[in-house]
Amino acid sequence: MDDTNARITGLKDEDARLNELRSLDILDTPHEEHFDRYTRLVAQVFNTPIALISLIDESRQWLKSSVGMEEREVPREFSFCVHALEHGYLEVSDTLQNDFFRHHRAVVSHPYIRFYAGVVLHGPGGQAIGTLCISDAQPRALTEVERAWLIAFGNIVEEQIQLKTQLFNMRHQASRINQRDARTGLPDETLLGETLDNLLHLAQTESYNLVVLHLRLNNLDEISRLYGRENRNAILKALADRLTAPDTGILAVGTMDIDRFGAVVSIYSLRDIFSVIKPILSKLSAAIDLNGHTIRPSIDVGISVSPDDGISPDDLLERARTALKGPKSFESIYIFTHRTEESALRRHNIEQRLESAMLCSRLEQYYQPLVFADGSGVIGFEALARWQDKKLGTVSPGEFVPIAEKNARLSRLLTDWSLGCVCEKAHHWPIKPSDPPLKLSVNIPANQFYQRNFVEHILQTLEENDLAPQRLTLELTEESLLTDIDSAILTMRKLRDSGISLALDDFGTGYSSLNYLKRLPVDVLKIDKSFIDDLPHDTKAVNLVSGIIRIAHGMGLEVVAEGVEHAAQQKLLHELGCDVLQGYLFSRPVDANQALAFLKKWPPLSQPAAI
Repeated sequence: MDDTNARITGLKDEDARLNELRSLDILDTPHEEHFDRYTRLVAQVFNTPIALISLIDESRQWLKSSVGMEEREVPREFSFCVHALEHGYLEVSDTLQNDFFRHHRAVVSHPYIRFYAGVVLHGPGGQAIGTLCISDAQPRALTEVERAWLIAFGNIVEEQIQLKTQLFNMRHQASRINQRDARTGLPDETLLGETLDNLLHLAQTESYNLVVLHLRLNNLDEISRLYGRENRNAILKALADRLTAPDTGILAVGTMDIDRFGAVVSIYSLRDIFSVIKPILSKLSAAIDLNGHTIRPSIDVGISVSPDDGISPDDLLERARTALKGPKSFESIYIFTHRTEESALRRHNIEQRLESAMLCSRLEQYYQPLVFADGSGVIGFEALARWQDKKLGTVSPGEFVPIAEKNARLSRLLTDWSLGCVCEKAHHWPIKPSDPPLKLSVNIPANQFYQRNFVEHILQTLEENDLAPQRLTLELTEESLLTDIDSAILTMRKLRDSGISLALDDFGTGYSSLNYLKRLPVDVLKIDKSFIDDLPHDTKAVNLVSGIIRIAHGMGLEVVAEGVEHAAQQKLLHELGCDVLQGYLFSRPVDANQALAFLKKWPPLSQPAAI
């Protein structure tokens, strides 16, 4: 038995383990997409026919999610995963070469396991409850990088199981009949506060913000007067149904008064407040057809945000109520704190001013050089947009690019603007006719990559500017490609057939898939800065980067390391076989004139031509 990196958990108290498993309320439950998504992803990442999320009770192995197995359960004595429970991680490279497993039923009969790797899943109390595992009918061995990825996926599945349990407990708590409003069936303010308390603990663990909404129905008295109490109550019930609809994204809802509702939603960035709240408000304010009458609710919403506006349910609920007494922030939205309000308003102003900034040349294209790892030359530049606005001040790409990507028109304009700048500057680089042509890289937003006629539009732009496709590299993120992998591959092949190079940007920050990487027709793999930061002193980081470089080279890919800031990092990356480097060690992103000066002065006196 291989038990590399094993974390011994032991089965000292089987009763405690089974009690924790049963308390999770996950056994014998239907398939759930958020678990199935991980088994499909794990099977694709490791290119294995079988991937399982399994739970082990006293008599069986039950499959919560599976790829490659139709059965939902097998007797415990026939289970392979049960042997993994004593270890945090178990790997068997070839079962037929293992004295313990060579006669196992799952080895000598269906599914004929020759390779097995599994990471043990634990409940909130630390008990081993099951495994995330992969298996194959062919022997194989995982690399150190692959093994680390499988363990990381196991940690994610553990978190999902614990999250499901927490949400179940909250729903169970919210089901108490004596704390529900008779008109709407919603929890009252006390019960909403208790649910909010649980959500606050979860948000702190998962590092996101909670937004508390205090919704006020302004024309309830008018509705009651014109249409009667029965229709008034029907309107309240209709609004409650809208608030609890699955598509709202609301985590919890309750009644605060006869004309007021409370609700809780989550956001990862304060800049997203308007984009999250406006659809909810629009849904609530839509006309209601009732007994031949069309009634339009008038809704205002006060907002507080954790943790800036408070870390207790009472503070957040009261401050959301208080927000309605202040000035209106946007349309019918009132935000409690100046800080939150300023962030949300800035996002709105950026969206309103970005198009004119592009059309009026207030955006500027900066360029960061891509340097051969041995320092012998500059291979090209990555184009990066910068924006200095008279009203907004400095607007970073981290602010305006995500906003543009959520707006189809702005995204298309930003892509066109970037390509136009690159095409114009490309004719001035290189400096001498004898120099090799420089490659210029442009980042492509995910939603643009899947637009109809995207390839034709890119090629037309290059033709209009008399720029050879071979000089252009399009950089795409892993997340954008995973949206629709088959469609992405077709588009990428068209681009490559036209001579355009493709780079997979920020590799390692998303769900990096070796199986996908093998299928993707890319030319360049860019290792994210987060992997480079710990070089050269962190042994694990060195091994991980070395593994990525070897895998990429094995697939015929050029490797670029992003975020190189120190000479020691350059030296190590060159020794590891990395092809190209990018980072502050050579140059920050600079404007076109400074980029030209960089080319003329390369290599600088402090940088030898070769290491």
